[in-house]
Amino acid sequence: MSDKVRENRLRRKADRLGLRLLKSRAKLWRHDNQGGYMIISIDRRLPIEGWNYDLDIDYVEQFLDDYEKGMMADQGDKDHE
Repeated sequence: MSDKVRENRLRRKADRLGLRLLKSRAKLWRHDNQGGYMIISIDRRLPIEGWNYDLDIDYVEQFLDDYEKGMMADQGDKDHE
């Protein structure tokens, strides 16, 4: 799977989870912008991971998988109340 296809798939997944996946547009690496990805909460409009655009695509995928599992677990807990 090409990186662009993978990135688009992860963007859609983030959107379904109420998150937004942003990619740095920086041309040069800086301490506050490392050329990778950031994940923000749509509701709060705050970064929740990758404050310095320091995430790689593998980490993003793992984070979104874990986040989704956590949401499903929370939903299951609410169903049993």
